[in-house]
Amino acid sequence: MTTHFAFSDDSKHKEGRYNSLGLITMENNIGKKLHEEVRDLLKSSSVDSEFKWAKLTNAKYRFAAKKMIDLVFRNKDKLRVDVLIWDIEDARHKDVRGRDDKENLVRMYYHLIAATCSRKWPVSSVSWMWYPDEQSSVQWTVLRDCIRTKKHKRVADLFGINPRFEKVDLRLQPVESHKYPLVQLADLFAGLGAYSWGNFPRFLLWLNKQKGEGLFAKSDVAFSNSENERFQIIDDFRKQCRVENMKISLESSRGFKSNDPRKTINFWLYEPQHSLDKAPRK
Repeated sequence: MTTHFAFSDDSKHKEGRYNSLGLITMENNIGKKLHEEVRDLLKSSSVDSEFKWAKLTNAKYRFAAKKMIDLVFRNKDKLRVDVLIWDIEDARHKDVRGRDDKENLVRMYYHLIAATCSRKWPVSSVSWMWYPDEQSSVQWTVLRDCIRTKKHKRVADLFGINPRFEKVDLRLQPVESHKYPLVQLADLFAGLGAYSWGNFPRFLLWLNKQKGEGLFAKSDVAFSNSENERFQIIDDFRKQCRVENMKISLESSRGFKSNDPRKTINFWLYEPQHSLDKAPRK
């Protein structure tokens, strides 16, 4: 019997340096309820097709995003949100000739699901069903192989063997994201994480302009519609994190970063583990 659910999506930015994965996890007894709540709030926001961070360019999608974030905070003791972010210009990725980004995505997905399912939730008597967005560029057959063996050579050299994850019962079923509102929720947090890192300098200019402070407060700096909508969400989210004592920094880290990963909303910037920790090549 499935006791826990996981829903995920990834956020890719062709012109940016930060990519991310968003993972929503919960016990099965609230999975259906949250599925229906997210579906209904999207409908009430006139988001009839599908929520995507990439569509957050107007007030309609901003209102929908705010409602989704509010829902997460209302249920913060019943679910987890874990976002893994990586910098393609760090020592692990930059200057790697023939870098295999699809293979790299497999490894990052494995790292996130393994860490979350084995360290953030009980391991014994737990059976997971994981629903990722099938439209991701990840190679699902390879990822299934990694999960099935738990000791696959593709991941053991980078992350080491995780003895706790070996005991996790996990099944993987890619799905159409427009049919799964909780996958869309994962997309929102994946986008929020990557965007906060990739656009922090612009966000700071925007914030100073809103406050009427700083050198650029009254300057001619202009912001696009998408920047205005997304920066508003970033600002609202950081304020809510402070109220809820989530211990998530923004200004000091120059992007959302959790200072206490035990909290149920966790932003995690991947850092190379050692000098041989390099992105895979084709």
